[in-house]
Amino acid sequence: MKTVKVSLKERSYKIIIKNNIFEDVAYYHFSKHKKSRAIIITDKNVAKYYIKNFVSFFNKYKSETLVVVIKPGEKSKDLLIVKKIIEKLLNSNIKRNDVIYALGGGVVGDFSGFLASIILRGIKFIQVPTTLLSQVDSSVGGKTGVNTKTGKNLIGSFYQPSAVFIDPNTLRSLPQKEFLAGYSEVLKYSIINDKKFFLWLDLNYKKIISKNSKIMTEIIANCCKKKAIIVKKDEKELNYRMLLNLGHTFAHAIEKELNYKVKHGEAVSVGLLMAMKLSVLLEKTNCINFNLIKVHMKKLNLPTTLNCLNPNQKWNAKSLIRNMQSDKKKVDKNIKFILLNDIGKAYIENHVSNEKIQLTIKEFF
Repeated sequence: MKTVKVSLKERSYKIIIKNNIFEDVAYYHFSKHKKSRAIIITDKNVAKYYIKNFVSFFNKYKSETLVVVIKPGEKSKDLLIVKKIIEKLLNSNIKRNDVIYALGGGVVGDFSGFLASIILRGIKFIQVPTTLLSQVDSSVGGKTGVNTKTGKNLIGSFYQPSAVFIDPNTLRSLPQKEFLAGYSEVLKYSIINDKKFFLWLDLNYKKIISKNSKIMTEIIANCCKKKAIIVKKDEKELNYRMLLNLGHTFAHAIEKELNYKVKHGEAVSVGLLMAMKLSVLLEKTNCINFNLIKVHMKKLNLPTTLNCLNPNQKWNAKSLIRNMQSDKKKVDKNIKFILLNDIGKAYIENHVSNEKIQLTIKEFF
């Protein structure tokens, strides 16, 4: 078992990483929220694998549960669906001392956290992430949100969980495509501020592909530690935490262009490479670093071009830039980017010409 603390004064909490952790979650509820109901929000895919087993442990400790199942995918991150679930919970006589458990990937976590932050003016929620992307990134740090036609996660809140319970064994049930999409967020952490971690990942890429339990536990713990440090320094993303958006300005524009019919991690994969290419065009870094990242991605079968994401899409640089203009990371008339001086040395760039952005995008057609 590994434990990581997110230090935020009165909002501090622990991330517990352990194989076969579901009973620990139920016991935690029994010991800390004995008279409260456990409201478990999950999606249809996760429910198929885990809900029966998960609920059985709450039953063992005689804790009352209510299970809410949403459809998988970004389209569930919608205000109308949030409203529908809120009405359902209010009709079930939800109390302020009840606890929401987000059992699933990033969509379930974002959805559940946002719902928890607004229902009855806020109730406790706990993350139980089951995908690599959510285990290493989205379950930690308190970002919640839903999407709109204008863009991704434009409605949301910073609302910290009370705890995060991570079971690396859940990665075994992930389709390889989903698992590798989540790996792009792991890669992101190494590129931001830890070149040694990147080189270690590159050395162990075969064990990563095979989901080696020891390696994956190390990866999850390392990424959680890195995020905990960043969140402690800048909880509300006023400055330093923006580094975690490396590749995401491009990625969110891509997702919107494809009407969210693409895995977030796959869009991030291409976005990371785009950020590196833009850094090269701005003469902030060199082609050697770009090629190191690209070769590593290819070893892990990650997408490296826009056509890898959708070969039938008529890609248009100006359209992607328009999508970026509606992104929440925009500053005045400028699109904010996280770029690189080197692998492991990311920085915030507020002034990039549209010409350079277009040139970058066109490299990936």
